[in-house]
Amino acid sequence: MNIKKFLKHIQELLKLKPQEELQDEVVLKFLRVLEKARADDLSCDDLYTRLDEFVETQIKSKDADKIMPLIREHLDICPDCSEQYEALLTVLENTK
Repeated sequence: MNIKKFLKHIQELLKLKPQEELQDEVVLKFLRVLEKARADDLSCDDLYTRLDEFVETQIKSKDADKIMPLIREHLDICPDCSEQYEALLTVLENTK
């Protein structure tokens, strides 16, 4: 996908009118996010299969963020997974 098609796709996703331009700042922020994306990043499905292990490690007072950094990175950028994480953490903390 070339840059023009890519930006058009982003405009469609953001539901911008054709005459509206993406501000340079928005494009730069988006490109920074893409730069940080890594080939070995977890998908949401990958995260869900390991979320219970991550939360249990965290509850045991171990440094889960250092033991499983890809899970922490995914939680930092994915609101849906982060919500699931918070819910699971709350349930497990309250059932001790």
